[in-house]
Amino acid sequence: MSFTRRLFVSRSAAIAGAALALPDRLLGIGNGTIPANVELSAVPPGHGPMPDIPEGHLPLEFWQELRRNQFLIPADEAFFNTGTLGSSPKVVRDAVIDHMNHVDRDIAHWDYKAGNEQYFTGYAPEEWVRAKLAKLINAETDEIALTQNATFGMNFIANGLALGVGDEVICDEGAHPGGRCGWELRDKRYGANVKFVRIPAVVTDPQQLIDLYERATTPQTKVWAIPHMTSGTAVRFPVNELCRRARQRGIISVIDGAQTLGHLVIDVKAMGCDAFFSSPHKWMLAPKGTGILFIRKDLQPRVWSTLASTEWDNHDAGAYRLMQYGTGNLSLLVGLEKAVDFQNELQPARIQERVLSLADRLRAGLQQIPKVAISSPTHPELRSATTIWSIAGMTGERIQDALWNDAKIRVRSMGTGVRHCCHIYNLDSEVDRALENVRRLARA
Repeated sequence: MSFTRRLFVSRSAAIAGAALALPDRLLGIGNGTIPANVELSAVPPGHGPMPDIPEGHLPLEFWQELRRNQFLIPADEAFFNTGTLGSSPKVVRDAVIDHMNHVDRDIAHWDYKAGNEQYFTGYAPEEWVRAKLAKLINAETDEIALTQNATFGMNFIANGLALGVGDEVICDEGAHPGGRCGWELRDKRYGANVKFVRIPAVVTDPQQLIDLYERATTPQTKVWAIPHMTSGTAVRFPVNELCRRARQRGIISVIDGAQTLGHLVIDVKAMGCDAFFSSPHKWMLAPKGTGILFIRKDLQPRVWSTLASTEWDNHDAGAYRLMQYGTGNLSLLVGLEKAVDFQNELQPARIQERVLSLADRLRAGLQQIPKVAISSPTHPELRSATTIWSIAGMTGERIQDALWNDAKIRVRSMGTGVRHCCHIYNLDSEVDRALENVRRLARA
């Protein structure tokens, strides 16, 4: 039976028998099942079962059902700020909550014996989730360290990498603090020479970004710190080509992927980077406070542990020695594993296709509105699911507040404009509703 046919039949059956009182209707929510005689619209957002995933192209009806069943965002609210934080699906939330309940209920069962279940993280290799993350980005398990966020990963590299006095690091001046400040700290404390490049206000060609790094490079340059996509300007860097050119020069390439994991297809081997770090709680919709750091095997001996516990000097354990930061919340890793499974079930390529198509729809509409200007790239190789746009005569904060107060549309102020991120829980109708309200604001 086709997806559309299954959807029609399930809805028809649900509507035909929706006679139960609301409390009874919700009895099946906890375990992900819904009684057959319950109207789907009566179930609160984010409390339905995971919809069947058809092969090939995912139709609009699938994304609508996914939003309704898996995400808690109310139907009348449009959330376009995934670049700051993502909304986790039900399968992830349930995994975290169930495991937290298990730990607190069964804590006396923990006997500390080797090979038995652990109740916290921070000391064990956690290969069960590292292996899945490695496969997701085409790496090896021992090249993956689990962190709390992208800032952890950046600092482990910036402050752990063995560099000599006078060695240079090239960094984007406008990079997010989580991708920049570790290098600044090293520069101030140890005298490493960090040189900043400034991205042009308008980027129309990938070569502009390549030229920035090449022109700043000298024989003393040892590292290129590159944002895969900038947080505040939504400039997507040609990282594959930059990493290739860095390797030709014997330069280490370190990629800030905070804005791209779960947004774009990530393949670190194809990218050719030496290190990559990210915050899965953004676009990958993982639990808040989860992070990933990839370090290529041949670079690992050159990276010191800067946060030390038992295995800090165990170089036979790969990137695991960088995970020695004391007691952590194992329940978050259980949720992180489910977020990886969720990505794999939907398929990263189909997620990328969906979010880029929504953003293209948004940009096409914005380009037709007088007084509206798009400052983020529209070049096919530089575009992303994030758009930075503005209205002449209005501050970003005024636009942000007007869209929320008038229409419950959440974007984020970025000075003179706003950042507008489209993700899989956004619907075509929400993009169109945003455009309608932008037209109204532009006429004011």
